[in-house]
Amino acid sequence: MRIGVGTTLDHATPGQWADDLAAMGCTAAVSPFDATTSAALRRDYLREARSHDLSIGEVGVWRNVMSPDPTERRQWVRYAKDQLALADDIGARCCVNISGNAGPGGWDQYSPENYADGTYERIVETTQDIIDAVDPRQTVYTIECMPWMVPDSPHGYLQLIKDVDRTAFATHLDYTNMIHGIDRWRALPAFIDECFDLLAAHIVSVHIKDIRLHSGLPTSITEVQPGSGSVDFDAVLRRIAELDDATTVFVEHLPDLASYEKAMAFVLDIAGRLP
Repeated sequence: MRIGVGTTLDHATPGQWADDLAAMGCTAAVSPFDATTSAALRRDYLREARSHDLSIGEVGVWRNVMSPDPTERRQWVRYAKDQLALADDIGARCCVNISGNAGPGGWDQYSPENYADGTYERIVETTQDIIDAVDPRQTVYTIECMPWMVPDSPHGYLQLIKDVDRTAFATHLDYTNMIHGIDRWRALPAFIDECFDLLAAHIVSVHIKDIRLHSGLPTSITEVQPGSGSVDFDAVLRRIAELDDATTVFVEHLPDLASYEKAMAFVLDIAGRLP
């Protein structure tokens, strides 16, 4: 596996970007540029990535391709295609997005329309359209799991893979994003195992995060510093180690550089002790 941080961090030059990641022990990185970046700057980043043994694991889309506004939706579908083409051009492990919010509110938030009649079919058709427009050969398109939109369960993700029915569609696993209630919390180790049992053949990248149950009502489950919550990182990393060696693994959503450094040290220590 290749481990990194799911952020580009603040940096002034491609060299600083690569130096800072390498200093933390990263061997994976998310793309620090997008399809609008000049070819010259892309080359500079890629040169630094190669010289620091950094694999580009993810090219992010992070736009609402399910927007209820037709103009906005067309804009972001076009952007998703451009990002997938970029990922294919640079040989990134995957291009990743979420399925998107089909109703009002934030692009990554819940709305009833996310589960309305016809929404699932639109997700399948939109994903097929993005993949077919690019026909990638060196990468795959993936959708990150979410608590309030498809895919919100490993079974749901497996079904989506079957329905999209494209060899260039794979799994970006974020098990914590699917711990959306007390039932899954109570079965946390078994649920994480279920994710790997069902999806192992399709996983190309993983967000490895920790979570904690708080006392607030009705239910409050939040991300916390890796090692300070209830996720068994030994078990998770053992399951990841069973996957393809090129699988990328990212810690993310931490507040500052010191927190990322601490998280990387924690994860690398466990990974280094795996049999």
